[in-house]
Amino acid sequence: MREEEPEGSEPVNHTADAALHVWARDREGLFRQAALGLLRLLTETARVEPAERTEVALEGLDLEELLVGWLNEILYLNDLGHRRFAQIDRVRIADAREGFRLEATLLGEAFDPGRHPAGVGVKAATYHGLCIDPRATDGYDLTIILDT
Repeated sequence: MREEEPEGSEPVNHTADAALHVWARDREGLFRQAALGLLRLLTETARVEPAERTEVALEGLDLEELLVGWLNEILYLNDLGHRRFAQIDRVRIADAREGFRLEATLLGEAFDPGRHPAGVGVKAATYHGLCIDPRATDGYDLTIILDT
């Protein structure tokens, strides 16, 4: 984890696809920063008005499945839901019957091609090399590969 910034995400050069390096002090921060990094790849988030709330709830058997599902849900809402998002209002991760449950609120608006320029054409978040250690004591730090 980086000392100068307790949470964040940044694009990483990758030979075939896109990748995000993400770090945070806790798992909710990690999921928030991964989503924000993805949103910044998809469009200029400063041009998206946080006018509407979109609630997301999903489950995963482990944190890796939950993270990939979370990012792919954002891609689904972005592409097929014709939404653009600027902010993440809240992220909550709890133990579920089998694994983990995520509840989050995205802030954004309907897609407007005149105001929301296309960014990187991300198709999906992948499991390639993804490992989240829930026992980390000094925070989380990972790189996630995105299929473009």
